[in-house]
Amino acid sequence: MIKKQQNRKISPMMKREALTLVKGVEYEYFLNGIFKFNISKLNEYIDKHEEEFEVVKIDVKDYYNTFVNTDLNPEYMEAANLNRPIILAEIAPDRLYHSYPGISEDYYSRGYNLIDGHHRLAKAAETGLKELSVYIVRMEQHIQFMSKGFEAYVDYWNAKLE
Repeated sequence: MIKKQQNRKISPMMKREALTLVKGVEYEYFLNGIFKFNISKLNEYIDKHEEEFEVVKIDVKDYYNTFVNTDLNPEYMEAANLNRPIILAEIAPDRLYHSYPGISEDYYSRGYNLIDGHHRLAKAAETGLKELSVYIVRMEQHIQFMSKGFEAYVDYWNAKLE
């Protein structure tokens, strides 16, 4: 599991490895506001380095009510693999560790958003599953997979730490 940095500000000079994209391959992306993540590449990395990621259980009903919209493709939902953990990414600095008063233990209130697994979460809710496994992906882990909005993200993140 990746350790949390003490000083979590992102250097505007940070160099990221370029993602190798294969021409003709369709990649899955997730747009979170102005930030765009290459989900295909992130999942590929997780598959190869699973030991680097914390896996926790979440309450399906709570997260379904927070994240899932009703506009999901029913065929994708039917095919969703509930054995694969969904992904919560730390979009804002983890508020639990930055002395926010009264912050709860749930990951959403701490600054994490669902960036992969909307269909799995909806299927889990529909089938009555109580808990679902989740990869907790910290900023230091997901930043390499941002394909759009990196500079704005650096400003956004650093402003949250001031």
